[in-house]
Amino acid sequence: MATEAAAHGTDAFIALVHQAWADVLGHEEFTDEDHFFQIGGNSLDAVQIMGRLGTALDRRLPVRLLLRHPTVHSLAAVLAAPEPHAPAAVLEAGA
Repeated sequence: MATEAAAHGTDAFIALVHQAWADVLGHEEFTDEDHFFQIGGNSLDAVQIMGRLGTALDRRLPVRLLLRHPTVHSLAAVLAAPEPHAPAAVLEAGA
């Protein structure tokens, strides 16, 4: 049951990220596995997308998240995880 609930939570993040990309890029001609920069995205688009997502999620999201996770699916998975913007050292120290 917990896995199913997590999957539904991730689905919501996928929908949110997909819509933000479509709004900023001005099209929906991409899949959730397409690379952001290969579908017409650029650095200014990345800033706008992360700003929109940060506003929607009420948290500060660095652009580097999109640069490191350049597909809808991978970015959504990171956003669905707790503290997605925390440095690895901080996450490891808290474990």
